[in-house]
Amino acid sequence: MSWVTTTIPYLVVLCAASACWQFSRTSRQRPRSRPVATLSAVVLIGVSCTLQLAVAPFLLGEWQRNGFSAWLHQPYRLVTALLVQDGWLSGAIWNLAALLWIGLLAEAVWGWRRWILIALVSGIGAQVWGWLVQPVGAGSSVLVFGLAGSLLVRGACSGIPVARASGSLGLLCVMGLLVSGDIHGGAAALGAFTALAFDGQRRRRSLPER
Repeated sequence: MSWVTTTIPYLVVLCAASACWQFSRTSRQRPRSRPVATLSAVVLIGVSCTLQLAVAPFLLGEWQRNGFSAWLHQPYRLVTALLVQDGWLSGAIWNLAALLWIGLLAEAVWGWRRWILIALVSGIGAQVWGWLVQPVGAGSSVLVFGLAGSLLVRGACSGIPVARASGSLGLLCVMGLLVSGDIHGGAAALGAFTALAFDGQRRRRSLPER
């Protein structure tokens, strides 16, 4: 794939997720607590990246996703692959900045508990999807796209036309990435499905009792 065909869909997904948050906000929403999940994840991944880049470059080989057979003997790679970056310095800077950006928005919507659940489902699930489409690799970008997918669903399910349009556009890009075998498409889809489950719970609770 060319740079254009890979980068533009990524930017559309992330910008559409941000737009969903912006346009679906209401003045009646209660303020959330401090974004402990997002900041903790940025610090944890930042420390791991610093170790990889400055002290222990071998961590990438030891922690990255490395095919199904490696996972059978080293299941910890399902998690550690999220802590190191196969894009090295440029990948680390971009992924950490994107995680701070999208993570803060997602935590403002879902709170820290659901943020963690979305991140775990999409992050670890993306490693499984990666065995089929990208057997070797690592990076926290799948966390970002999982959280972005949850925001897209929230926007698409809202009653605000601009948020619905943004969410629908972003989800179309997610479908394109998924069909093309991109690992980020799988992560975003998992985040979207997890958000759908949360939204279904919210709707059931809001139904009047008979």
